[in-house]
Amino acid sequence: RLLLTMDSSKNERGLLIEELCSKIPILSEYCVKLNDSVKRRYLENIADVGVDPVTIPDQQFDTECLPPIEVMDLLSYLVLETSFYTKEQFKAYKSLEAYNFVVSEFLTSIQGCIVAGKHIVTGKGRHSQRMNDTLISVWVVAEKDGTVRSAHCLGCKAGLSESCSHVANVLFYVEAWTRIRGQLACTQVKCLWLVPSFVKDVPYAKIRDINLTSSRKLKADLDKKKSIA
Repeated sequence: RLLLTMDSSKNERGLLIEELCSKIPILSEYCVKLNDSVKRRYLENIADVGVDPVTIPDQQFDTECLPPIEVMDLLSYLVLETSFYTKEQFKAYKSLEAYNFVVSEFLTSIQGCIVAGKHIVTGKGRHSQRMNDTLISVWVVAEKDGTVRSAHCLGCKAGLSESCSHVANVLFYVEAWTRIRGQLACTQVKCLWLVPSFVKDVPYAKIRDINLTSSRKLKADLDKKKSIA
C-alpha cells in the first residue's frame, strides 16, 4: 500500500510538471536538467511571466529598466519570506557579504525588461572564493511597484532555495539604484515632463520642424490675424 501511494504521488508530480511546462514555450537547458522537485518550483516561479528568464535574448534587456525595489521589499523577501537573513542580521546590513559585494563591484550586467506586466532582472556575480571562475547568473521577478516575487541563482546549490548571497547581491544593487536615482537632479536623467492629459503621444521631430514660438507670441499673432480679417 505504501509503494502504491509513493508511485501515485510520483505520477502526480510528473503530471504537474508537464502541466507547468506546457505554459512555458521554451525552457532553458538549465531548467530541463533540474531534478523534479526543484524543477517544479522553478516552473511555478516563472509561470506568471510565461517565459524562462534564461532564454530571453540580451537585446530585450535595458540597464535602465529596473524595478523600484526599496528596503522594505528586501526585508520582505530576504527576511520574512525566505528567512535567508534574520532580523538582527538585516539590521546590520552593511556587514553582510552580499552588501559588501555590491560595494566592491562583484556584480556585472545588471539589466531588466518587462514581461507580462512584471519586471525580470538578470545579473551576473563573481564567486566569493574563486574569482577566476565563470560568472554566476541570477534572475529576479518583481512587480512594477518593487515587490519581489521570486528569484533564482543558477550557479550555487544555495540558490536552489531561491535565496543566496548572489540573489541578495542583485537585490541590494537594485535597491541602491532605486535610492540613488531618487536623489538625482532633473538634469542628471533623461528629459521628463508632465504631458497634458489630452495628449496621447508626442512624436519625434527634427529641431528645424518644431515651432518654438512662445504661447504669448502665438496668441498675439492670432489676434493680429483676426483684426486684419
